[in-house]
Amino acid sequence: MPDRYYPVPTPQHGLESGPVLLKDGRTAFLRQATPADRGLFLDFLGRLSSQARQYRFFSEISPEAAVDLLLKQKPGEERFTLVVLAGDPQRIIATGEFVPEGPGADSAEVAFLVDDWYQGKGLGTLLLERLALIAARRGIRRFHAFTLLENRQMLDVFRSSGFQVHTENEAGEVEVTFEIEPSAETVARFEWRDQVATLASLYPFFRPRGVAVVGASRDPESVGYRVLENLVRNRFAGPVYPVNPAASPAAGEVLVVGSILAYPSVKAIPGPVDLAILTTPPDQVVAAAEACGQRGVRAIVVLTIRLERPTTLALVEVCRRYGMRLVGPGSLGFIHTHPEVRLAAGLVPMPAHGNVALSSQSGSLGLAVLEYAREVGLGLSSFVSLGAKADVSSNDLLQFWEDDPETGLILLYLESFGNPRRFARLARRVGRKKPILVVRPGRDPVVEALFAQAGVMRAESLEEMFDAAALLAHQPAPAVRPDGSHRVALVSNASGPGTLAVEALRAMGLEVTHHDLGSVAGPDEFGQAAREVLHDERYDSAMALFVPMGFSDPLEVAEALRQALLEARAAGSAKTVLACFMTASRMLFGVGQEQVPVYRFPESAARALGLTVAHARWRSRPTGEFPDFEPDLEAARALLQGRQGELGAQEAERLLGLFGIPQAPEAEGLALGLEVRHDELFGPVISLSLTDLPLGPQLLAVRITPLSDQDAAEMVPALAGKADTAALQDLLLRVSQMVEELPRLHEVRLELRAGQGGYRVTRARFELQPLS
Repeated sequence: MPDRYYPVPTPQHGLESGPVLLKDGRTAFLRQATPADRGLFLDFLGRLSSQARQYRFFSEISPEAAVDLLLKQKPGEERFTLVVLAGDPQRIIATGEFVPEGPGADSAEVAFLVDDWYQGKGLGTLLLERLALIAARRGIRRFHAFTLLENRQMLDVFRSSGFQVHTENEAGEVEVTFEIEPSAETVARFEWRDQVATLASLYPFFRPRGVAVVGASRDPESVGYRVLENLVRNRFAGPVYPVNPAASPAAGEVLVVGSILAYPSVKAIPGPVDLAILTTPPDQVVAAAEACGQRGVRAIVVLTIRLERPTTLALVEVCRRYGMRLVGPGSLGFIHTHPEVRLAAGLVPMPAHGNVALSSQSGSLGLAVLEYAREVGLGLSSFVSLGAKADVSSNDLLQFWEDDPETGLILLYLESFGNPRRFARLARRVGRKKPILVVRPGRDPVVEALFAQAGVMRAESLEEMFDAAALLAHQPAPAVRPDGSHRVALVSNASGPGTLAVEALRAMGLEVTHHDLGSVAGPDEFGQAAREVLHDERYDSAMALFVPMGFSDPLEVAEALRQALLEARAAGSAKTVLACFMTASRMLFGVGQEQVPVYRFPESAARALGLTVAHARWRSRPTGEFPDFEPDLEAARALLQGRQGELGAQEAERLLGLFGIPQAPEAEGLALGLEVRHDELFGPVISLSLTDLPLGPQLLAVRITPLSDQDAAEMVPALAGKADTAALQDLLLRVSQMVEELPRLHEVRLELRAGQGGYRVTRARFELQPLS
């Protein structure tokens, strides 16, 4: 078995340019430096202490001379410099660079410099991570750095980076060297740092010390008044400050809104304000956000709708300059039901407290969803209406909910993805701890592949999502046997609906035994049958189906089932239990804190159980590894160096050989096509198809790279008995590693013949991205 390699971590925003989060949750902006930044560099270096400049340049140096050293490019030098900017006006708060040792070299010198006031906020580590990722894409394999022995902070950054660092000390000067290829440790450190920063940035939303309502009005029908009323009525555990910039109280008049002392501006508020809810007209939103930033507000929720794109961009820019996080615009609100918080920041009523976290892009849909959750008895830990997702997205929320002790289940209504590759990586990790249920309009094979790889349960509708959520939130997770099977005991009193239930359960890949009690069965018969199946080790779950025939009272049947479940739980039974009562009104019953989900129709119950079992199967399988076939990457990168467009036949043959992929101009066997195309949103997408068919190619599977061995295995089961599936899995994994290691590969098309003895590539086509 090959050694494993570790796919490069995926930042939420651009690798070389985009917003970043500091360790304390503040936002900043990272980008590549340009010669036009000379003034910014002069200001930055002038603010630094003489010690900081000495640590970086090894002697006292003027800011002007230091700028020349940082920006001057020697002939043939490939210096790459990043800057991190923050504040108003924007200023450089950190910079880092790497300089290759020469043209085509695989080693580079790295250095960085952080503003004295921003020490300890993770900027050195952030720059080192980004520079390493960028350098690796350019063929650099090794970093070295020089620092003074007394520069402990710099040495600590290297030692805590996760890289295997080697140091040599000579005359008080330390040389640090390390390989920058991703490893288990470096990837884990990247993910940990990102989660720490994300949690710190979201904390002011979930546990604000104080909340300001900007745009609060005395008109009871206004949005601002209703938001204020919602906060107070639901007993938010902190101060609430109405802000009405348009109010002009008469001399001696005290400005109040809803009997609460109000303020003409956010700046006038005397107490702590972490969170501001903006309900102002569109033309006042940016100014209101600016005032919040100047006041030191950490987070804002913008309820205002119909913002023009330039206004939204200006709003985002203000938030980034002041280090604020933003939910919205067009949000319906933000809810955190924890008893110590009770935050209902918006127009959404406070739901019952529970273990379900819910996020929705649609505001109006969010209201309907919350009402349905109340109807089916689901309590929420938190609810976030994301609106236009100008900043905070479901990716951020996944990281918060991952370790939130109040959240056991995550529901997402997604209309679009900001960074689907980051979503996939996070969902894989979070889904191992907590189930993730998603509703998304439309059907797209690539999106389906993403959900399948990440273990995300895709519901066909909001109703189906809540049907499955009721089971996941209230019942033990379904058991899956070593062979992947799950056995259901169905107890019913009606053969017709019972048959529908059996067919629906089998369609979900479940094994079913139907216990038909007959149409006159009452509480005693249902109770006895329930006791038997709940204690029978042959079954993993039990489903009761009751149809009112006029012989029994549904409430009495429900009580008999409740008593049987009470006895089974006392005896240690952990089976998943659900019911279907085809009655006019929804039934609810439970045992202690446990609730039994009751569905109106058997198909709904079957689909809910099927989704939860599918997720249990995903969680029970190995996490999957990324085999390293140890290709000659140096030769492969050299082969692509300076080339554009399509590779020639000889170059294509050479590239396949470097990755150990067998070729032959002609071969016998099943005709297959393997294709990798670069999707602007999802990145490299790999597909496998049957070709040379009378009606055209037949798609077998689609996945998003990087492929784990589990992903590759799931792409080829349809070919079992017709071709060597192990060999085809090997091919898929080699191609996946190829496109991950060589990001300039824009498109790959392989034609091959496969049989029981393996496969041969008969034709290959590689298209390169244009040189930047």
